Amino acid sequence: MGSLSKIRAMRAGMSNHEQRIADYLLDNVDAVRSHSSKCLADRIGVSQSSVVKFSQKLGYRGYSDFKLSLTESVARTAMLPKAIHGDISSDDDVTTVAQKLIARKNLTLNETLLINPEEVLLEAVEKISSAGRIVLAGVGASSLVAKDFAFKLMKLGKSVIAESDTHVQVANAATLGEGDLVLAISESGLTQDVIRVAEAASAQGAEVISLTRYTHNPLTAVATVKLYCVANESEVRSSSILARTAQFMVTDLLFILVSQRDQQAKEMFDRSRRAVNIFRRKE
Repeated sequence: MGSLSKIRAMRAGMSNHEQRIADYLLDNVDAVRSHSSKCLADRIGVSQSSVVKFSQKLGYRGYSDFKLSLTESVARTAMLPKAIHGDISSDDDVTTVAQKLIARKNLTLNETLLINPEEVLLEAVEKISSAGRIVLAGVGASSLVAKDFAFKLMKLGKSVIAESDTHVQVANAATLGEGDLVLAISESGLTQDVIRVAEAASAQGAEVISLTRYTHNPLTAVATVKLYCVANESEVRSSSILARTAQFMVTDLLFILVSQRDQQAKEMFDRSRRAVNIFRRKE
């Protein structure tokens, strides 16, 4: 996972002091690569130890390790397609709004992919593939993502429940046991109703997969497998557009990976397709 992705993903949960460092790094990436930790500290107006501790908070041994990762992140970013970036303003025409939205979505998708290690994704796939019953939990926009994922898994013959009523979600989760699974979706990781669903399932011995922003939060604390999405909504706030985009990408990726490993997937898809075609002919 790249250092720039980590900074953007973790910024919202940082202290004001740490956010000052984060913002300077994001705004001055090219210059920072030539700075020593002392030089960087002087530029920002913080202590050298603050810079080192910030690097360690991101998961690096120290500032030198962080700078190496930063160089790699810049190189990866340079390979991405160029697009118009920046805030969407009331003066933008339709084409500019569309290009800025696409740019934000592309960045969100790429950073979400980088922030989820392959081994963790495959662990989630294994648990979904082997689960007896699956409860998908989420509220608001996250419940739409849960419903969509449920419909996809049902096409594979999975026993999946995705109720929008959180009381029903908790009741269903409480009936799970060993070999069953809850996928709990909450961008913040702080949604109490979703946390209760995860806790109810965990108490009965069921596995819990969480899908949240990249922070340690009450939902990840319950989860067996932790998946993350990156969604900086500061520029595009309406209807949690970026969070939903990131969540859909993760669940779609999981579905494709589960399908790849299911020897009966093609037959199941064909059955669904034939059934829908018959239904349409009767309309």
